[in-house]
Amino acid sequence: MDNKLTSFIFEKIGVNDYQKFLDLTSKRHKLVSTNVANVSTPGYRSQDIDFKGELARIGEKGSHLEGVRTHGAHLPTGSSDEKPVKVSRQRVGVGEINSVDIDREVTKMAQNELMFTTGARLLQMKFEGLRNAIKSE
Repeated sequence: MDNKLTSFIFEKIGVNDYQKFLDLTSKRHKLVSTNVANVSTPGYRSQDIDFKGELARIGEKGSHLEGVRTHGAHLPTGSSDEKPVKVSRQRVGVGEINSVDIDREVTKMAQNELMFTTGARLLQMKFEGLRNAIKSE
């Protein structure tokens, strides 16, 4: 009973939705960080996700993000039957060393950090509201 009640309360205040949002911003941060780290790697193709599209997709299905298994011996991560987040790769232009634009990547990283911070703060406020509701007399 304790588990069902906790699950119900967390679903009602939207904890699962915030968790998905934070997972998605974390995934995007890893991709953008990899792009920045490979700024001078010849032939590297920058990677990103369609954040709004992926957020809408996982919001509709109601499941967790799942990691991509690149080898059969890897352990599955996440608990979803859905497809993992679609990562797009930008083509390398003719005469370019790679497709990483450091200014664009730093901008994406700053925007993503703001989204993560905002999502975490909103989640914190949800828990504070829940705590106040429990403490009220």
